[in-house]
This record gives sequence, structure tokens and C-alpha cells, in this order.
Amino acid sequence: MAFVVWLTFQVIDGLTFGGDWIALVLVVALLAFANAFIRPVLKLLALPARILTLGLATLVVNVGVVALVIWAAGQLSLGVTSTGWTATILGALMISVLSSIVSMIIKN
Repeated sequence: MAFVVWLTFQVIDGLTFGGDWIALVLVVALLAFANAFIRPVLKLLALPARILTLGLATLVVNVGVVALVIWAAGQLSLGVTSTGWTATILGALMISVLSSIVSMIIKN
């Protein structure tokens, strides 16, 4: 997961990471916490919208979680910044896709 987050910051223009490897581990821990505890609550609250949009509202939830992690990392001075919603949306998409690919590889 740390490699996925690091790669996302390297590839997506507008997402920057200026910390060391300890800060990266803390950012990944924040993302893992948000995915484990906050994301399920948001997905449940967004269930009607997810049904109406055939699951596309899940993207909004994922972007919200990534935006929350970027904000929290900024508050903790971990060196994470985003220039706007476009970078955050692209970052959330890349993290989701790459995490799914890594999960499939690890399961096999």
C-alpha cells in the first residue's frame, strides 16, 4: 500500500509529498484508518445515492476519504498537499485501481 500511495504522489500532477519515509508510513496509516473506519460509514450513508447512480457514488466516497486523509496529513505537517479537486479525484482513482490490482496479485 505504501508503494501505491508513493507512486500516486509521483505520477499525479497536483499531488505532492515532501516528507520522509516515516511521514509516508504515517500517511498510509491514516489512509488505512480512514478506509477501515470512516469509509464504511460513508458508504452506508451514501447507499441511496449508490443505488440511484448504479455505484458511481462510491467514487465520491473514495474521493472524500482521500481528501480527508490529505487534509489530516496537512494538519499533521506530513508534507502532503493537493492543488485542487482534479488532482484529488485522479489520486483517489489511481489509489483505488492500483490497490485492487495489488490485492488481486497477492490473493493469487
